[in-house]
Amino acid sequence: MYCPNCGTAEQQANSYCRNCGEFLPDISGKNKLAFGGSTPEEQIRTNLFLNLLSAIVSLILAIALYATFWNRGDTLPIVYVVAAFLLAMSGWQVSTFIVGLKLRKNFDKRKSSTEADGREQENTKNFEPAKTRELLDEPNLDNIVPTSITENTTKNLSEKVKRKSS
Repeated sequence: MYCPNCGTAEQQANSYCRNCGEFLPDISGKNKLAFGGSTPEEQIRTNLFLNLLSAIVSLILAIALYATFWNRGDTLPIVYVVAAFLLAMSGWQVSTFIVGLKLRKNFDKRKSSTEADGREQENTKNFEPAKTRELLDEPNLDNIVPTSITENTTKNLSEKVKRKSS
């Protein structure tokens, strides 16, 4: 795969370019990312929304359970355990939401620096096809190793035997 931003070859899909850092989505559609995001930035945005939604719903349900069943004599202890679990889940989702915000901030920072570097590179660099024959030296074929270690060994051995016998 080639990077659509800088043209660097032999890249892995669903990863970042080794040269410019651009995300390289898998355009074949075989490996789709979860929740419909085609880039990590879209994934983070979707996860942030789901984290916030589940934190709010968990908190509301925990408050509703406590408000409904608090100080009732016939309430089963499992109701309080479920409400405590919902509060813990809400706290976990809030902490995950905060980590996601920091991650999104890092993605935004990286993307803005990459775009600024890209603009500078575009201004200073003209993409022209390389004149390979002018840039490369002629090949030196004197020191080529045979493709097999057994190739021509019989010939070499017979020459050695002839030399020893003479």
